Amino acid sequence: MSTDYIPKPDPNFQDWLGNFITVANANLVALGLLSTEMTQLSTDKSDFDTAITDNETKRAAAKAATERKKVVRGTAETYARALVKRIQAKVGVPTELKAQLQITVPGSTPPTPPIPFPPMDLVANVVGSGTYELTWKRNGNSTNTLFAIEAIIGGSHDWVGVITTSKTSYIHQGNIPGVKIIYQVRAQKGTTFGPPSNIAVVNDSTVPVSPV
Repeated sequence: MSTDYIPKPDPNFQDWLGNFITVANANLVALGLLSTEMTQLSTDKSDFDTAITDNETKRAAAKAATERKKVVRGTAETYARALVKRIQAKVGVPTELKAQLQITVPGSTPPTPPIPFPPMDLVANVVGSGTYELTWKRNGNSTNTLFAIEAIIGGSHDWVGVITTSKTSYIHQGNIPGVKIIYQVRAQKGTTFGPPSNIAVVNDSTVPVSPV
C-alpha cells in the first residue's frame, strides 16, 4: 500500500491537483498561502493537462501508424510471395540467383560443417612384432572430432583406410614385419575431412622412427 498522498496514475494526479488548487484558493489565509503561489501551481497544472492531451494524441497517432504499417506490409508481402512462387516454379533458375534474391528458407539446407584442422605431430613407433603405436595431437579440433587413419603399405602408392577413432592414439596390430608402412591422419566432422597430418613411417627391421 502506497504511503504517498499524491496518487501515481496521471488521471488520478490530475484530479488530486485540481481539488488541491480549488480548496487551497478558497482557504488561502487559513493555510498561509499566497495567491501568487497558487497562480504558479495553476499554471503548472495547465501545462501538465496540455502534456497529457498531447501524449494521448501522439499515442493514438502511433497506434494508427502501427496498424497502417501492418496493412501496408501485408499487401507488399502478399505480392512479393506471389512473384517468388512464380520464380520457384520456373525451371532453370540458377540456385546462385535464388541465393542472391534471398528467397531460400533459412535452415532448409544443412550447413556445411567447418573444415577440421590437420592433426599435428603424428608419431609412429614399433612396440612389438608387427604392432605399431600411433600418436598425434588434435590441434584445436573439438573432442567430438573423429580421426581417420590412412596408410600406404609396402610397394603400394595408394592410401587405404585403417580405422576411424575419436582418440588421439591407436595400436595398429597384425602387420607383416619388415613391410614398410607410411601413415597419415585426417580429422573428420560429419562427411567433411580436413587436410592430412604429417606422415610417419615404420618398419619392423628398423628402430622406432620419428615423424617424417
